[in-house]
Amino acid sequence: MRTALAAVGVTFGGLLSACLASAPVASAVPAEGVTPSGPFVEDARPLFDGCVPVPDSATSRTYRCGALSVWLHEQPGKSEAQAVDSGRTRVHARLGPDLTEARGELPLGGQPHPSLRFERCSGEDTCTVGGYVTAVTPSAGHVRQLGCVVRDGVRAGLGRCLELFAYLATRGNPEGDTLSPSALVTPPRLPWRVLYLPEGCEVADSTTRAGRIRCAASTFSWSLFRPVAPGSGQVERWRDRSAEELRDALPGASPVEVRDCYVEGLATRCARFTAPAPEGGGDVQVWTGGVDYKGWGLFAACSLPASAPFPFPTACNGVFAPR
Repeated sequence: MRTALAAVGVTFGGLLSACLASAPVASAVPAEGVTPSGPFVEDARPLFDGCVPVPDSATSRTYRCGALSVWLHEQPGKSEAQAVDSGRTRVHARLGPDLTEARGELPLGGQPHPSLRFERCSGEDTCTVGGYVTAVTPSAGHVRQLGCVVRDGVRAGLGRCLELFAYLATRGNPEGDTLSPSALVTPPRLPWRVLYLPEGCEVADSTTRAGRIRCAASTFSWSLFRPVAPGSGQVERWRDRSAEELRDALPGASPVEVRDCYVEGLATRCARFTAPAPEGGGDVQVWTGGVDYKGWGLFAACSLPASAPFPFPTACNGVFAPR
């Protein structure tokens, strides 16, 4: 069950011309004044407009951009080929092994790097899913895995994957945070309160804007942005796209139900779905919700065994309540 809960848990040369080794390091994003679509550094905003960050881990980030998901995962100690293989495992866990695959190279930063292209098609022009996994070495001993999955408009989406790869390969995390366990903010917190870490649980991710607490039978994750534009639908969009990403990462997930709930004490509507645990042990249920909390946009997700009675587990820090 831990695997399922953890999941709640792409001409090429013209796109990519910067030298990886000399790429500047993005500065941290200020806590306020971010774009409506996400907390991205200034030079990333044109490319990532409309993308929603989904909490992942201390060394990785996933972004949901409509029907496209892209991720970067810092993997020091691996070779580029090993990083591509581990990315392939991630894709199979999400989409299953029945994919058409082709290994090759992508010219990232003016250098060729190993890649895997995958797709599932029912005809020459009818593909339901496709994407890439690749890896780059921005500096000595530092390997970065990149991956992208497209579900609608696959042909056009693959081009968008490559545009995003161009940024991620050379610039790294578009939010500006350092992706390393040493950069974790502890104790984990929301801007208005410190979060509780139950005994036996771990802080899998924690920055000033996102985080994840992972336990054996539950997981709690959150993302923040500010300011919220009243009446813009930002919070609902963040909730819906994040729920789509979490659901896509859990094969066999049920359709989403929208239910009345409280998030951080505010009445709202939550998205709920269930999914089987890949290794057995019963289904899990996942709740996601978003609210405007005093000008902060808050997205949160809580996963727990499907058979568990309420209240929500302690790891979810009282953020969710049914109504």
